[in-house]
Amino acid sequence: MIGLPDFPWDRLTPLKTLAQGHPDGIVDLSVGTPVDPVPPLVRQALADASDSPGYPLTYGTERLRSAAAGWLSRRHGVDLDQANVLPLIGSKEFVAWLPTLLGVGPGQRVVFPALAYPTYDVGARLAGAEPYATDGLFSLGPERVPLVWVNSPSNPSGKVLPAEHLRKVVTWARERGAVVASDECYIELGWEERPISILHPDVCGGSHEGLLAVHSLSKRSNMAGYRAGFVAGDPELVRRLLEVRKHAGMIMPGPVQAAMAVAFDDDAHADEQRERYA
Repeated sequence: MIGLPDFPWDRLTPLKTLAQGHPDGIVDLSVGTPVDPVPPLVRQALADASDSPGYPLTYGTERLRSAAAGWLSRRHGVDLDQANVLPLIGSKEFVAWLPTLLGVGPGQRVVFPALAYPTYDVGARLAGAEPYATDGLFSLGPERVPLVWVNSPSNPSGKVLPAEHLRKVVTWARERGAVVASDECYIELGWEERPISILHPDVCGGSHEGLLAVHSLSKRSNMAGYRAGFVAGDPELVRRLLEVRKHAGMIMPGPVQAAMAVAFDDDAHADEQRERYA
């Protein structure tokens, strides 16, 4: 059996029961799940696409990929071909399975931030690799590693990594042949600082080689229940991931693809939600 830590929310169950005994109730900050409504235009798109008897494509529709690429360009200054976008069944499954999908295995270390979303650690363990939590890549010395995770804005701290920091990570990784996967699921929720994508030319020098950016609609559009995300970046890596995901049946439902495209085309609801959070 694969050695995995206890599921975090299971560990919190008895503590939640204890806290509920407080006379004023509790403020539950355990799972970051949206409570505001799904935008009406998204729900309408889902309903309109609900007559979906055939198998959808793992690669998604060109309509969806173009909407995601258009959002990256419009909102984040990232220009890439829609062919280099791949839909995900929510971002968490991708975080958990990326080391496996890339062929990372025993004797190799997967690097991720010291304070981090627990699924980076789990993904390394599922692949049989060694999880390595650090905020300093230089602690690895000359060691070559296959995969480095960065997360900005950070879950759970909210820390935003500046372009200069990300640029150093990219340079370090390219010198060692490592893939950099950037979890950017909170990229539209920056206030004091403006988050930047690892695919932005100020970070990557105009080349997406060795880079993957992971995005989600869970928080931007209150669509956590839809399981709607995507990864984009290095064309060769996206092609490799697509081939494996096709064999494994990792397919986003067709109606969700339609809803996702509409969500990425509309910025007004995202701006409104951002103001609610502010």
